[in-house]
Amino acid sequence: MADTLHMVTRERHTYKKWFRSRDYHFASAFNMMPVSAAEMIHMARAFPLAFVEIEGAPMLVALFSLKAGNNLFVAPDGRWLASYVPAALQFYPFSLGKKADGTFALCVNESSGLLRDAAVGEEGFPFFTHDGTPTRETQEAVDTLSKVRLGLQTVQTAGAMLAEKKLLEPWPITAQEEGGNRKIDGVLRISEPALNAIGGEDLLALRNTGGLAIAYSQLFSMGNLATLGSLTGARERAAKQRMAIPANSFISEDDGNLKIDWATFLKDD
Repeated sequence: MADTLHMVTRERHTYKKWFRSRDYHFASAFNMMPVSAAEMIHMARAFPLAFVEIEGAPMLVALFSLKAGNNLFVAPDGRWLASYVPAALQFYPFSLGKKADGTFALCVNESSGLLRDAAVGEEGFPFFTHDGTPTRETQEAVDTLSKVRLGLQTVQTAGAMLAEKKLLEPWPITAQEEGGNRKIDGVLRISEPALNAIGGEDLLALRNTGGLAIAYSQLFSMGNLATLGSLTGARERAAKQRMAIPANSFISEDDGNLKIDWATFLKDD
């Protein structure tokens, strides 16, 4: 079902309430996500970061997979497998939408299944209090997503400067697949030799725009690329285990899915 985004307004949502998602199936097709300066350190610890061209400009992204439409950090049962959950996923079904005047407003995905009438049941968070102000939970979503949005602008500005100073280079990545190796194109990284050779004035300019921190975060995060390989291997081993179980097995499948201990499969052989 396609997303149905609506701006959050008193007129539309006063008598509605929202729920936090209990799983991350909604993110299973996200193979990358733009990185905000507000989350950069956390993202660099959990995911490989890279630069990709988005609308003609380099954007720092977190790689969740090397295959489009596939998120290795969402387990088949919907659990999130990384040590950090990006804010855009934490606060789903909310997002920020750009208005005609260039400002941003809180929007909600009404096709998410996470909205109810306020009178139905006791669980959930109202959008607004009785006096028409956002509830604490709704305001938290506004504040956090706004901070992330501002941080995206910081990264965009710094990314443009990194490209201008010729500090980006192709990142040669090869994905190992059953049908053979596949070269990943269009992924950029910081050129460490070029960064080490940069002059004092350029170094100061990068520091002042946040570009220096972004450069080192990207370099630091590159070791996390191996995590994608580990997760891919875990999925392949889990799939083989599923295929090896006889149809008349006594294994309980209450919800129709084999229960997989992902912590075991993530261990190296």
